[in-house]
Amino acid sequence: MAKKIFTFLFVFFISASTFAQKSFESEFERLTDSIFTNPGLPGMIVSYVCGDTKWERAKGYSDLEKKTPMKIDNTYRIGSLTKTFTISVLLQLVDEGKISLEDKLSKFLPDFPNGNNITIRMLADMRSGLYNYSEAPAFDDSLEFRPKKVWTNQELIDFALTFSTYFAPNTDFHYSNTNTILIGMIIEKLTNSKLSDEVSKRIIVPLGLKNTYMASGTKIKGNYSHGYMKDSTASSGLKDVTNFNDVSWAGAAGDMVSDINDIKIYLRALGKGLLYSEKMKNERTKFESPLGPAKYGIGLFLVGKGFVGHNGGIPGFTNLSVYNPEKDCSYIVMFNTQSDISPDRLCMRLMQVAGDW
Repeated sequence: MAKKIFTFLFVFFISASTFAQKSFESEFERLTDSIFTNPGLPGMIVSYVCGDTKWERAKGYSDLEKKTPMKIDNTYRIGSLTKTFTISVLLQLVDEGKISLEDKLSKFLPDFPNGNNITIRMLADMRSGLYNYSEAPAFDDSLEFRPKKVWTNQELIDFALTFSTYFAPNTDFHYSNTNTILIGMIIEKLTNSKLSDEVSKRIIVPLGLKNTYMASGTKIKGNYSHGYMKDSTASSGLKDVTNFNDVSWAGAAGDMVSDINDIKIYLRALGKGLLYSEKMKNERTKFESPLGPAKYGIGLFLVGKGFVGHNGGIPGFTNLSVYNPEKDCSYIVMFNTQSDISPDRLCMRLMQVAGDW
């Protein structure tokens, strides 16, 4: 009798588990399909991996003109997810004793205004107060009317310095690409090599990432998705901007290209703190600054129930990529457009369905 009860319960739990999985999968399908009621979204890639559970879809088009379906392994520009790579290299250099988070900016850039009061930590956790160059309308105009311009890091910094700071150092939080550009410059000064080489040597190669790189120029390599922006003059209402801008304007803050297979590997290493010491992992994950529904740490944010990662937006592409080290679960949502249609919101809804928000 006891054996029969055990067998019945075992079958019941298996059936309940199967039902729950089918339920969340159907809701994931419904939610991702519903986004396409908006004609401004060409395509998406969505990945949810949690232990042995895996739900991944590529929907819509990677190329509107050719009606090429989106594929799971399409590469895309990851935008500000790049910051997590740049800051990971910085923390490795801290481990090596080449720099401290409490070092003053003036130690590396002696002529920088107020550099004696800005620390490396303030650059990394977005508390320096430095103006974000990419927020300026004049900068947007430059990207539109001089799209092939190759920007140097110094030009980006000089442009930012034409504007007043948001606040005195360490008195508030404001997200600024300027901070990460400065960190990239400091990394190159400390290592006497290009940031792209350091990211490759320290992160991409050790993790075995196959389609991830710091881009240059206007082109994307590999089997890539095209990226689009709203344009009333285009027949579809969307303009292909995949190769429109020279990506030097984003630099250490947003110039990278990857795919979801690589990002899944990277997110796990990032979330578990495998790229640097336990001490640096603890420093990075203090999450002291609010950022909407998230909290910001050192080039990393915390969202939902213990998920860490970053979002990214660059002309043509947006994504949210997060990982929970305790549950070994990741969410990646990529849209091949940059507009008011946000992958952040879709990812939040998916996380709510799975009980992760």
